[in-house]
Amino acid sequence: MTKAWRALLAFLLCACWSASAPAHRLDEYLQATMVAVASDHVVLQVRLTPGVEVAGEVLAAIDADGDGVLSEAEQRAYADQVGGALALDIDGHPLPLRLVSSAYAPVDALRQGLGDIALALRAELPPAADGEHRLTLEQRHPHTGAVYLVNALVPSDAAIRITGQRRSADQSNYRLDFTLAGTSAASTDTDVQQRQPVLGTFFWHGIQHILGGYDHLLFAAALALAATTFWELLKVVTAFTIAHSLTLVLAALGWVHLPAAVVEPLIAASIVVVALQNVFWPASAHGRVRLAVAFCFGLFHGLGFADGLLDLMRQMPGETILVALLGFSLGVEAGHQVLLLPLFGLLKGGRRARCDTVSGGRFSTGLQRLGSFGIGVAGIHYLGLALSATP
Repeated sequence: MTKAWRALLAFLLCACWSASAPAHRLDEYLQATMVAVASDHVVLQVRLTPGVEVAGEVLAAIDADGDGVLSEAEQRAYADQVGGALALDIDGHPLPLRLVSSAYAPVDALRQGLGDIALALRAELPPAADGEHRLTLEQRHPHTGAVYLVNALVPSDAAIRITGQRRSADQSNYRLDFTLAGTSAASTDTDVQQRQPVLGTFFWHGIQHILGGYDHLLFAAALALAATTFWELLKVVTAFTIAHSLTLVLAALGWVHLPAAVVEPLIAASIVVVALQNVFWPASAHGRVRLAVAFCFGLFHGLGFADGLLDLMRQMPGETILVALLGFSLGVEAGHQVLLLPLFGLLKGGRRARCDTVSGGRFSTGLQRLGSFGIGVAGIHYLGLALSATP
């Protein structure tokens, strides 16, 4: 067995292992809160993720009538309960919180430790003088297995500058120190300084999202397996990029929305379709047909990228959202290249190693079919998971 074959087999084994080992949380109730401060309000973006050993207790607390279905009234009541357990104040003055939005994962996903509950709560700030201010947050959620994480978002308001954060050992108590300057003193240079951290932060969000998104990586790898030249790879990746960037922007602006119960199975199906195309209809895995496939399925992958990202950007002004989207998209593409360029180089090297036309063609086809078969198996596994999580 050649080095190229061994390397490809190692890649496929890693991909299949990753697909078959989703990250199920075990015994904690993770409660992660992001704090977004503006000059006149504060938004708390709370994400609650129960582990499998505590999910039953959490679901029982939400499902008041015990019918196994989380009604809108039950969801609202639980969100109010969580909000009521948060004590927020500024400079010693209590701030009442109101629920802005809530989103619950399917019951099966929550029960398996794979889903979460996303809440957005808002408090109006009283008129504040320029200078130093202190925001404190205390989490009093009664669940004994609760684990807290708290952090602040980079302010989108140029008049606000965060000067420090302090947390208790378990992060149930949090303090945020910031300064407020008159908006008339904010200059263009300050705006640029505010946008640069947003760009960098969301760039790393994009890289982490794609490197942890095995479904997106498998789809991109299936596209790359059929590319015989760098120009062909560039065209198909560009079609995929344009499509997922388009729907990501539309979703961020609130113009397009599809529930995860629809998007996730379609993303998994895209992996299977492209892999089968590589194996059984290799002639159609090139040219305009492949470009159309990459573009059409890329639209749904963009909606998948938007999941979770929208919570972070919900309270950002329009210009900052565009900066965040640019950073995130650049990060996604950088993450893609971490996989695609080495994979394409491996395939190219394998083809060149077989210099005569007949054996070279067979070797190339074998690489494409073997790799695509492994990706197809992983895609079927993801499709099964997505369908089982659909209520």
